[in-house]
Amino acid sequence: MRTVTTGALQAVVAGVCRGDDAAISRVALAVASGRTGEITSMDGSYWMVVHDGERRRTTVAGDLAEIRGVFTARTCDGTAWATDPALLAARLGRGPDLELLVARATVGSAEHWPTRSVWSGVERIPGGHALVLDDGGTRTVDVRPRPDGRNLEAGAEEVGTALWAAAQGYARAAGPRVSADLSGGLDSSAVVVAAAAMSRVVAVTYGGPLADAEDTRLARKVAAHVDAEHHVSAGGNGSAHFSRWPHACPHAPVLPVSSCPLDADYLPPARGVSPVHLTGHGGDVVLESSTAAWTALAQSGQTRRARSAVTALARRVNAAPGPMWRAVRDGARGRPPALYRAAEAVAEGRLLGDGLGVWTWCPVGAAARWLTPYGRRVVAGMLEDSGRAVGDVDAGEWDDWSALRYNGSALRDSEPLFTEHGVHQVSPFLDNGVVRACLRIGAGERRRPDRYKPLLALARPELPDWLTGRRSKGHFTPLLYEGLRLRREALHQVIDASELVSCGLIDAAAVHTALDSAAAGVGRPPLPALESFLITSWWLARLKPSAPADGAR
Repeated sequence: MRTVTTGALQAVVAGVCRGDDAAISRVALAVASGRTGEITSMDGSYWMVVHDGERRRTTVAGDLAEIRGVFTARTCDGTAWATDPALLAARLGRGPDLELLVARATVGSAEHWPTRSVWSGVERIPGGHALVLDDGGTRTVDVRPRPDGRNLEAGAEEVGTALWAAAQGYARAAGPRVSADLSGGLDSSAVVVAAAAMSRVVAVTYGGPLADAEDTRLARKVAAHVDAEHHVSAGGNGSAHFSRWPHACPHAPVLPVSSCPLDADYLPPARGVSPVHLTGHGGDVVLESSTAAWTALAQSGQTRRARSAVTALARRVNAAPGPMWRAVRDGARGRPPALYRAAEAVAEGRLLGDGLGVWTWCPVGAAARWLTPYGRRVVAGMLEDSGRAVGDVDAGEWDDWSALRYNGSALRDSEPLFTEHGVHQVSPFLDNGVVRACLRIGAGERRRPDRYKPLLALARPELPDWLTGRRSKGHFTPLLYEGLRLRREALHQVIDASELVSCGLIDAAAVHTALDSAAAGVGRPPLPALESFLITSWWLARLKPSAPADGAR
């Protein structure tokens, strides 16, 4: 943490900020003069507070990806802000927001409610926004970098420079040795290649019979390419999801709760190697957009280009392009009508836009049928409110920022779990400089129907073709299926004890049926929703029993 004072201005910076004191002072002066967006302009991942004593104004912001979160609450003494929402919840005497938690588990992204935190009565300042407090009250200012019309070729050099500066900055600060994930995917591999120019890399890879064989093969090849000290774990059934629960409790429900056994299997060689542990988290988000990019193209009138992309995808996955194109065309009509349709589907227990193979604003899948009649009314009302409150936005930008904040907040909220494993995770892809460089290139440019993450090869042309030529990445679904099968009875008990069930929002019998189907490998149960529900239920049970829960009937 650093404090820099310039006249009546005082700036406090906490976290990883690669600007010197002179840069911090320049940013503080810019913010005080009304250029609030400058508060995230320095490279790194940090909080910054600028207090202007003359104007009696305080401006607070975290990083763009929301790893460094900022939260507010109205108290009897006025508006309070904190970097830990649980502190504000304790001050208010409030508990978890059960309605938000059940909506996240059943209909997906919490970004439909961007100012709600997992704690009732505590608001979040979304990544890419700053909080301004003065005599006039409080307001939130949008400080996100916006697409400026550049194409991949024009933006690639800035992306490559920013990514290498971030990865090598962490490695240099770590000292002679730095630990790193090396999954075999493009993102972690690129980070390892960058870091190896600064430090001896101790790379760790999840291996064994349940790992993707191509990922393991490529991880070995990358490690040999940079002469890293490489450790591949044994894997096996004992590392399957839900094989055991963590001892630590995360700040919010996060996926590393279920993958705790996997992390415990491959991370031990990294324990204590360096102050930071490099990861490729977030690379999927900033290097490439989802197929929301095609909805954005259709929104902007580029119908021919959007339809061509949809047709190319349909051919590649051997699917009919008609339903895909209709979903894209419907999405291009705007966010509010899509949220209203989703609300109607939830209220009526209908499926909507699930399994089409392309992005939609709010797919309503089988998990929504877990809701009780009361739960359906609650979630449908939340979706209607969101359609009115957020309004119409560009689909590509909306999904880029939703995914970015999801990754950043997950890294933040997972910190206690990885402290238990003995590492402190950082991701160069989520540094301000990298996010800014990537998201200045529009979603429609970063998503190409015929190429996988084309931006990375253009940004760092020295990366070997055998790496950047990959067209896909393995996944951990086999580990989830295996864990559900092995821990089936214990997970049924989690369902029965769930606070989301006891408060009347979720029908336990419906979730039991989904778990049995998944454990038996029958049908197509909503795996992400099932995993999210089980993690959320475990997290709620881990909280202090004295903490009240809000949002229940």
